[in-house]
Amino acid sequence: MARAKKHAAFCGTRNIYGDMETAAKSLVAMSDVDVVHFVIEDAEFPTELPSIIQLHDASGQTFFAPDGPNMSSGFTYMAMMRLALCHVLPRVNKVLSLDADTVCVDDVSGVWDMPIDDCYYSASHEWHKSENGLLYCNAGVTLYNLKKLRDGKANEIIDVLNRRRYTWVEQDVSNYLCQGRIHDMPSEYNSNWWTDKNAPGAKIVHFAGVPHDGWADDPRVVKWRETPWDEVMRLHEERCNGGRNG
Repeated sequence: MARAKKHAAFCGTRNIYGDMETAAKSLVAMSDVDVVHFVIEDAEFPTELPSIIQLHDASGQTFFAPDGPNMSSGFTYMAMMRLALCHVLPRVNKVLSLDADTVCVDDVSGVWDMPIDDCYYSASHEWHKSENGLLYCNAGVTLYNLKKLRDGKANEIIDVLNRRRYTWVEQDVSNYLCQGRIHDMPSEYNSNWWTDKNAPGAKIVHFAGVPHDGWADDPRVVKWRETPWDEVMRLHEERCNGGRNG
């Protein structure tokens, strides 16, 4: 039986398009992902992208009202759009969502194999918030079970986000409302200050809490920013063919 397609997604406003593209290059080169979705504010992207990237214009989104309580927070509404991916991608059952300040430094093809059939998502726990029985996870790298989220949970989360302001916005709401149905992803897939800054064998480095200039100039990030898409796709094909032959 043929394997299910592997989907990933980045949600971002115009000011982070360049960072999204850099992060996506590292993901494509370091995995056997089949489709990467860019949920953006425009019908077109300012640079030419390979066919593995699919664009989704969210400029007319109706999930979050312009005057909603979280629309003026320190995070853009595109962060909240991650909880609407089950509607934006109606034919996709599972998707890996990543922040733009991430970089894949090793093969991450195994991340889609997390056992989440009975969970709403998989993400790495934040050690300082996961206490007294609460599993609180960082949303920067999240494998969403879109099929299960369509059972009404995504709509519940969207409704709450439209009614009450939160500090960490969609991360807070999804953690609180999905308790008992969250899979704890190994921190090697989301190595950052709040999960495990020095995760052994880190595969995805997340520069959460690091000023933009600090991570944008990191050699691991610069490498992919300067790598042309033709080379990224060549590396991707090598990885995919190696996996199939192996």
